[in-house]
Amino acid sequence: MNFAFLIDSPSSLHIEKDTSFALMLEAQAQKHSVFILERGDLTINEGRLFATLTQVRVDDNINKPFDFLEKKTQDLDCIDVFFIRTDPPFDTEYITDTWFLSHGANKNKKPLVLNSPHGLRTINEKIWATQFKEYTPPTLVTSKFHEFEAFLEEHRAVVAKPTDGFGGSQVFVLRSGDPNTAVVFETLAGSGRYVIVQRYLDEAKAGDKRILTLEGEILGAVLRMHGGKDHRNNFAAGGSAQETEITEREREICEALKPHLQELGIFLAGLDFIGERLIEVNVTSPTCLREMQRYYPDNLAKKIIDAAVAKAEKQK
Repeated sequence: MNFAFLIDSPSSLHIEKDTSFALMLEAQAQKHSVFILERGDLTINEGRLFATLTQVRVDDNINKPFDFLEKKTQDLDCIDVFFIRTDPPFDTEYITDTWFLSHGANKNKKPLVLNSPHGLRTINEKIWATQFKEYTPPTLVTSKFHEFEAFLEEHRAVVAKPTDGFGGSQVFVLRSGDPNTAVVFETLAGSGRYVIVQRYLDEAKAGDKRILTLEGEILGAVLRMHGGKDHRNNFAAGGSAQETEITEREREICEALKPHLQELGIFLAGLDFIGERLIEVNVTSPTCLREMQRYYPDNLAKKIIDAAVAKAEKQK
């Protein structure tokens, strides 16, 4: 089969911890052809969807991970499986790519696009989880300072972050009476932007848990721990990985979300937990596969590629 990966610039990838690269390695190991493209490489011409694709050979070698082969513009129906793997933010360019790929999917059965463009447009990684309030900490989404301030006073300590943030950027911990309260809100809200505010959970001191699900089923988990000088557990913010167990409550929550993820065509998702509370549902470019793999005897990337192949075969 032909696999295509829409990614950020190859030179920006940290392959030792990059989930997309792990999937490319496994697809190649299974004798599939691997192609990459970047934002701006999709074109609609006379109603047909084309892509500028570069065929690559990949090597788990930090000094030369990519061997770039032929590059040409082709009708996208030459691809069997197409992974959308660009990092957030979910901006105009990102959503335009999903529109392009929906256009292609409506014309043909190829390629199989993972995750579903419709699902990606439906799920905001921070807002979508708020509908499952029985599983989340108390949460407010607002653009009004008086609501933000009242929520802080009620819960005494909160985590505040933008609705479109990623990688731990602009995540603040605030406590009642903090003189920076107004400044933090101004920084996050800007001119009418919405802000996510959640009650601070003391369990955050023990890290947060990323559970990857594959077609709604649990694939694995890893604990992310912050460094000594930063409250953020995200690997992009300097967090480190530790082995972890999945609790019965977390399994219950994953099971409850499974039909919703399946209905929206979410093939691979990253569910984030603190103290058995659901914090976020990551779908744009779920990560942590390589860190997780250290603690599992089974080849997790193989499970993902096998599932993609089976799904593409079924779609034919």
